[in-house]
Amino acid sequence: MTQVDYNFYKENYAGRIIPDELAFKQPVMKAKIYLEQCLHRKPEEKEDQLVKLCLCEISELIYQEDTIRQEHRGMKIQSENTDGYSVSYASGEEESLDKRIYMIIRRYLSRTGLLYLGVNCHAHKLCDFDI
Repeated sequence: MTQVDYNFYKENYAGRIIPDELAFKQPVMKAKIYLEQCLHRKPEEKEDQLVKLCLCEISELIYQEDTIRQEHRGMKIQSENTDGYSVSYASGEEESLDKRIYMIIRRYLSRTGLLYLGVNCHAHKLCDFDI
């Protein structure tokens, strides 16, 4: 799997959300797990840059979600009213996070063939066999 480090995040991706290398470690590990579940072949060298950029954006999203959870006892706020102090917490946020991560993966990698689940269009030809 393609490796991405904090230096790439800061210099190439121009990331500003994750503050340091230590804070980057866990989100990028989680991002790799999400991405590995979606990829159906190993990325080629020409696709490496897109995969790294994709990992950086997913890492930022995961970092932001984790930060919000820590601030609000593990829950995501859906709405908040300051006049009478009322807070509503969102439900089903994991599904929402999964969908947002997959949208990032699709945006970066949909035209690379890395996400392709189909069958080779020439599979019906028996090229290797003389029948």
